[in-house]
Amino acid sequence: MRGLRAGVIAGTATVAAMYLIAPPTGVRPLPDLLQEPVLGLLPGPVFGFLIDTLQHWGKILEEAGLVVSMIAALAVLGVVYGLTSRWLSASSASLATALVAWLGVVLVLLPLGGAGFLGLGAGPVTPLIWAALLVLYAGVLQLASWTPAPAVVRDPGRRRILRLVPLGIGALGLAYLGIRLVPGWYEGGVHPPEAGLAGPQPAVTPVRNFFVISKNFSDPVVDPRTWALTVGGLVDRPLRLTLEELTALPRRTQYATLACISNDVGGPLIATGLFAGVPLSDLLAGSQVQASAAHVVFRGRDDYMESLPLRDVLRAPDILVAYALNGNALPREHGFPARMLIPGHYGMKGPKWLDSIELRAGDVKGYWEGQGWDAQAIVRTTSRIDVPGNGSLLRAGRAFLVSGIAFAGTRGINRVEVSTDDGRSWQPAEVMPALSELTWSSWRYSWTPAHEGEHALVVRAVDGTGAVQSHQVAPSFPRGADGYHRIRVAVAH
Repeated sequence: MRGLRAGVIAGTATVAAMYLIAPPTGVRPLPDLLQEPVLGLLPGPVFGFLIDTLQHWGKILEEAGLVVSMIAALAVLGVVYGLTSRWLSASSASLATALVAWLGVVLVLLPLGGAGFLGLGAGPVTPLIWAALLVLYAGVLQLASWTPAPAVVRDPGRRRILRLVPLGIGALGLAYLGIRLVPGWYEGGVHPPEAGLAGPQPAVTPVRNFFVISKNFSDPVVDPRTWALTVGGLVDRPLRLTLEELTALPRRTQYATLACISNDVGGPLIATGLFAGVPLSDLLAGSQVQASAAHVVFRGRDDYMESLPLRDVLRAPDILVAYALNGNALPREHGFPARMLIPGHYGMKGPKWLDSIELRAGDVKGYWEGQGWDAQAIVRTTSRIDVPGNGSLLRAGRAFLVSGIAFAGTRGINRVEVSTDDGRSWQPAEVMPALSELTWSSWRYSWTPAHEGEHALVVRAVDGTGAVQSHQVAPSFPRGADGYHRIRVAVAH
């Protein structure tokens, strides 16, 4: 038990130190590195179910689980230390235990997380930094397992204080982890940006309420002074553009709606913004694409990759390397200094923190495609009731405005229909003009409930090609959610 207790204390202190040194050294904490391999172990349908069920909490629980797992693994090593210290001196046993941990990190965990052999892919000093962290672990492990003998420390009060020192170290580590991680978890799970909007949606989503989805526990911080976008591969004229050079090129400004492929039917992970950037087709024209190129591959600073067929890019001037949202530079969480904006597709197709664009003959699998999500990620036709809210109480005999949004990517919305009797009959709603052919359409329907009781309100949309929104209920995995949005309201006199 003494070894386990020492392992928990030392493990907590070491994991805290792992997060503490990350900003100044650039060495990513192990939970950051291991999140992708862990997700890769989940079967696609299971992963999709968790995304649909947990939404933002899924990533939070994964990070919390990995942090606890790191501490638990180091606690188990503490038990090993306790056993070996019966035959070795305390210092030898603790250093031997730390060596085992270091070998496990640099030979297994860092390569598994994509940092290369010994972690050298993340920088030549990475294995040394991990060695220092685990020497710290060895020191705290030895201190936490030491019991001052009366012959050495005669004052009982001093002995009690010395016993409390390791607990204090562990408590400090736990406190730091709490301060560093818990506020972000709370905000991300309880108060995500999109939760700030309720009722009728504004035509343009305020940046503070624009949904944020990222695969990362910690998103990249890009220095605009050193950042440059490269365009290379199968081109005759490779480009390297600084932010100043990129923003000096002829720009295109357009309203566009972004939706997340993991958005549930009627869900909030959809937003409309005014984006500004450089048409990708213009950049490719300037780089003189070779005849053998067939695919355009995008890579972000976080190694997120996606691709599009070259033919699709050349006929779509609305595909942008975007650097502004709603009149200002992209916020960090939305991909500063530049991101891909690919209308008609779910947001997963547009990498943020864009670093490179490469022309290739063959295609590559994007990050989410590797998890089993649809490679095309074309937006499904969807519609949503925003007013009244689910469970609202209305008055019989009074006119009430039912309203919401409908979106079908670049296909546009032809009409919207509303049912006030759970889909048995349908009435046309008034569809307001969209801001552009790339955005959602707002709709409204005046309804006067004639009798009291519970009513089920349902909405469906018809896209610009005449295709009716699918009524078949389907989860978001793998192509995006399908089905009609349905709410229930109570009507009373």
